[in-house]
Amino acid sequence: MEKVIFLLIFVLSFVSCHAVEDIDSVLKKMRETNCYMGSAVSDAGETPGQYKLYEIVRDSATTGQLEKLLSDKNGVIRAYAIQALVERDEKADYEKIALDSLSDTEKIEAMFGCIVSNEMVGDIFLEMLKGRISKKTQDEIDRRLLKSKSPLIHTLELLHGDKKSAELYELTRKWALDGNDNAVFALAKYQKKEDYELILSLKDKKEKFLFFKACPYILNDSLKPFFSEYMDSILPSNYYGAEWRSFYKSLAMFKDDFSKRELRKVFSSRTNKNIRKYHLAFIADALCPCDDGFYDDILFEMWEKYDAVNLDIAEKLYGRDKNRALSCMVSTLNNADEYFNKTDTLSFSIETLLDEKYDIRKIFIKKLPGLSISVFDEFFKQIRRFADDDVDAALLNRLKTELNGYVALPIYDYLLSKKNPLVTGHVLKIYEKNKPLYKDWVEQGARKTLEKWGAL
Repeated sequence: MEKVIFLLIFVLSFVSCHAVEDIDSVLKKMRETNCYMGSAVSDAGETPGQYKLYEIVRDSATTGQLEKLLSDKNGVIRAYAIQALVERDEKADYEKIALDSLSDTEKIEAMFGCIVSNEMVGDIFLEMLKGRISKKTQDEIDRRLLKSKSPLIHTLELLHGDKKSAELYELTRKWALDGNDNAVFALAKYQKKEDYELILSLKDKKEKFLFFKACPYILNDSLKPFFSEYMDSILPSNYYGAEWRSFYKSLAMFKDDFSKRELRKVFSSRTNKNIRKYHLAFIADALCPCDDGFYDDILFEMWEKYDAVNLDIAEKLYGRDKNRALSCMVSTLNNADEYFNKTDTLSFSIETLLDEKYDIRKIFIKKLPGLSISVFDEFFKQIRRFADDDVDAALLNRLKTELNGYVALPIYDYLLSKKNPLVTGHVLKIYEKNKPLYKDWVEQGARKTLEKWGAL
């Protein structure tokens, strides 16, 4: 009996030591790769070897081993250690772990999907521990981040977020007075008169993003000359700036004749025609929340001249001025392929015009032969609502030169489904002529479609 017990203890000890050795060798490989990777990387979304190694550690290490790895010399290992503890839902002291992580500013390479970035380990810890720490601890974390002027991204998120308190204000103001622009911006949400001039100083910076983002808290008529000067400066620009989005949102908040006059400058010849579409996109984003119709004249002008409205705006304008919106929709169809990157407004326009019994047959006949693939698809979705020889002829003209299977094959199927001997004869001639030019899958698809409808 004693021999059996001794043997059992020996075997268990050997297995335990062997497991530790396996984890150590796995950790060594992970340190050599030295990249914090997700479960799917690259265009193919493959599971990388590094993540498979992590899974071994996560699934076989003890709680004590994982807690020890939280202080490993390698930042990637520390990041994976907190991830393993959280995924295993271990009963660790997450409050202490979170507080201890605030000083961990080591940057490590991270890869998730196709995105490669440098992340600070402390940020990974705080992200992992969201929802696992108390409000009291979170308040203490926020206080420490500001007091230490931490470089963690979570500090920036705190400054740009809505959270406010008397203590956070004092810490923020102290940092702002030391010259931190993000802290200066953060003062705006407290809306204290004594901070106005400090916040206003942001407009003198080369990059004015923070100033325009702060404007909703400090906007007043004295800023109008600056807004007008800034507008005049960006109209001829050869490139667009990310700060324009915040600029246009703040400009729209004036909501008066001044803001309308400034917005209309974008329609003028002073605007760089190659960059105008970016101005219009930012304006659409700024005006979309305005549901009272105040800016409808500008939005309609954007729609009529440039098709520069999104689906949300188009639907709202249709609800407020149906006849003018329908006229814009006709323009949208006529201009299709000239402006569109996204096709949701185009699709809405086609469907609405058909539902309203508008005669858009001639537009379809004119546009079908030359439309790009994505725009063609929006027209083709509604093709069965036309029982028209001229529309069929337009599709035949398209099929004569179309080698892209995503366009050609649906046309084959539609025209053959009509079972019109004359149309079928034309389709067969086109198939025989284009067959050598098609890629294999397109030729095979066309032949199967012809067989399906008894044309071969």
